[in-house]
Amino acid sequence: MSQHFVPSRGAAPVGQMQELPPVERIAILFLRAWCDGGTEKAQMAADFRRVLGPEEGDLRYEDFNTLLRMLLRCGRCPLMRHGLSCQCFGGHESAFAQMITAAARQDREDALLFATTLLSGGAAWHAVQLAGNLGPVLLQIARAMPTDTADTTTQPRRHLH
Repeated sequence: MSQHFVPSRGAAPVGQMQELPPVERIAILFLRAWCDGGTEKAQMAADFRRVLGPEEGDLRYEDFNTLLRMLLRCGRCPLMRHGLSCQCFGGHESAFAQMITAAARQDREDALLFATTLLSGGAAWHAVQLAGNLGPVLLQIARAMPTDTADTTTQPRRHLH
């Protein structure tokens, strides 16, 4: 193997999107959309507002922004993800979704374990606090979305994988 190519374990496929419960699927889709930026990020913000109302939607969207900025700034390694339309998900995406789900269930210990796989230091605890607030919101958004919107096969393919 070349010294210049180091495969990222965080992107290694660990499952298929259709296997995930709605809150985990939407967490991964929103992670991907946020990282894509542009119109994807704007649509995600609109989804928060549409489901939660303008004021609450903006507050929870800002929580999501804070969480993602923290993942990028305080990550143990670069955050790896698959393309928005990819049917599989990687290790980092799985840890992110599991952190949100565990925190939403008030299982702080498991949430913290998932957070520490992604984040360093005290950022992990702060991420768990944000994730606990976001879990129920993402579930509400997932339930309010038309099934074809939550189905990644309907999204335009912009990535090789």
